[in-house]
Amino acid sequence: MLHLKVKETIKNSGLSATKNRISVLKLFIKLNKAIKLSDIKLAVKNIDRVTLFRILNTFLEKKIIHKIVLNNGSILYALCNSSCSSKGQHIDDHIHFECSKCEDVICLDIPNYPTIDVPNFLFYNFNINATGICDNCNQSN
Repeated sequence: MLHLKVKETIKNSGLSATKNRISVLKLFIKLNKAIKLSDIKLAVKNIDRVTLFRILNTFLEKKIIHKIVLNNGSILYALCNSSCSSKGQHIDDHIHFECSKCEDVICLDIPNYPTIDVPNFLFYNFNINATGICDNCNQSN
């Protein structure tokens, strides 16, 4: 089932479903959370660094994944949801929540995501990053 979902997602993005693309997308779907580049490299050891960067950049362009830049400068990648893209741009109407205990980064959808309207300014990106204790860590206390 997972393999079919992965292939369908890749093909619906206008890409060919290569073994390497399938492997990377399976990882995102399986983990279902934001992933550091170093963790992606460890999980897909058989893919060289250049090919992995090409796959990630292609997935970014096709809005399969989005990039998260944390306050400390760390970069992670996460799956886009179905409403992530509009008019050729990523629309990340959610909070990137970093757990200070387990260090997971989770995309949290919120109702009434704030918008910013400043005359004569055109915003391409607006991120809200939050830190705290995630649901799993909070329940284990």
